[in-house]
Amino acid sequence: MNHPVTIVSVGPGDPSLMNEKTLSAIKNAGKLFLRTGRHPVSGWLEKQSVPFETMDRLYETAEDFDSLVSSVAESVWKAAEEGPVVYAVPDVQTDRSVDAVFRRRPGDGRVTVIPGFSYADFYLSSCRGLFPTADLRICSANDFPGSDYDPSLPVLITELNDEITAGEIKNRLSAFLDDEWTVWFLDGDAAPQPIPLYELDRQASYSHLSAVASAGCPYLKRNAKTLEDLVQVMDLLRSPEGCPWDREQTHRSLRPYVVEEAWEVVDSIDAEDSVHLAEELGDLLFQVVFHSSIGKSFDEFTISDVISGITNKMIRRHPHVFQENHPGRESFSPVRWEQLKQAETGSRTIGQALEDVSSSLPSLRYAEKVIRKLDQLPLLKRSADEVKAMILECARGLQGQDREETEQKIGSLLLLCAELSQRLGIDSEVLLHQSVRKMVGFFLRYEGNHDQDALKRLTFNDFGVY
Repeated sequence: MNHPVTIVSVGPGDPSLMNEKTLSAIKNAGKLFLRTGRHPVSGWLEKQSVPFETMDRLYETAEDFDSLVSSVAESVWKAAEEGPVVYAVPDVQTDRSVDAVFRRRPGDGRVTVIPGFSYADFYLSSCRGLFPTADLRICSANDFPGSDYDPSLPVLITELNDEITAGEIKNRLSAFLDDEWTVWFLDGDAAPQPIPLYELDRQASYSHLSAVASAGCPYLKRNAKTLEDLVQVMDLLRSPEGCPWDREQTHRSLRPYVVEEAWEVVDSIDAEDSVHLAEELGDLLFQVVFHSSIGKSFDEFTISDVISGITNKMIRRHPHVFQENHPGRESFSPVRWEQLKQAETGSRTIGQALEDVSSSLPSLRYAEKVIRKLDQLPLLKRSADEVKAMILECARGLQGQDREETEQKIGSLLLLCAELSQRLGIDSEVLLHQSVRKMVGFFLRYEGNHDQDALKRLTFNDFGVY
């Protein structure tokens, strides 16, 4: 049987800031643990003859911080097997060992958190006049590097234990903020000290009571930007104070740019140019944000709707990933993907699924998507002999035939090319684009090395791409 565990905040260690309930729990604890004996409250406890133990011994044996907090939680619950335990930390909300105590709680384990004056409360009072808003984030230094940081809002980062930790925080902030950006270093009772960001890991001393605070920084003054910054830029461009051209655009007027930017992305991939690819993906993302801004202005949809929609779709389309114990985890296939899509759209037949394919797609892509859905009917897959016969028929049909029949033959040949590409797992739209690019490149090189008479004798066979 496990006895109850009570968790209290001792803040900066000043007993005059602790409420009566916290002091009573500490003084009457059956077993009192401090996260560390280096906290100022330990001296007060000794003067009050209150027995306690610390977790300092675990710091020396732990391989990393995760193993440390796990060991702390294990020690707390082991002690709870013998009697009630009080665990005192500087701040219940940001202390990761508290997370571990809850995470490792046994089935009959009981945890009570006593409201009290926390370490963060102490520094929030010191910082209140530094920022124009009380809307700020509080985060421990151990959690901050991997967190979703919003540089437009103030942040208070606690437990700046040492120079290495301070350096990690500096590097994370420096991704967004200039090295000269002013932050405030906080340590115990000392007044917040304004310092440039680059000096954050150059202070005289650090402890688990050290912290740093930074004000929110407008996107125009930042090194790096966020998705929310791009949304704000777009909204400004389409506002009365913005750009007349951006204000006039509609979903339809932007249609050519979406296609153009998508192809620019494809070109960057083909060129294996990662720097250019990042730039072109940004241009494509801008089109998404642009359409979302237009949608918001007409109460159609917002960027949040776009993000939520695709996120929910990916979760639905990957039950083998997001559903525990899903039987198809190792055998998910394109056929299963099509079945899930049909279930979402309400398509009960293959014909209904074909109607769901957007006819506004580029022709080859449209053909491939239709053929992919028809692949569910095995008899519609052409054999090698049928493919050869169709090519020969198309070749004969181009000799002296009328225009209408010729168009039909060419259309059949193009459809066959799309079918072959789809069955081989090749994107025919991209493939044709690449072939044209090769032809242009060859011609430019040929033209640079030959005179006009040679160009007149040039045939397609000379291109070397057929």
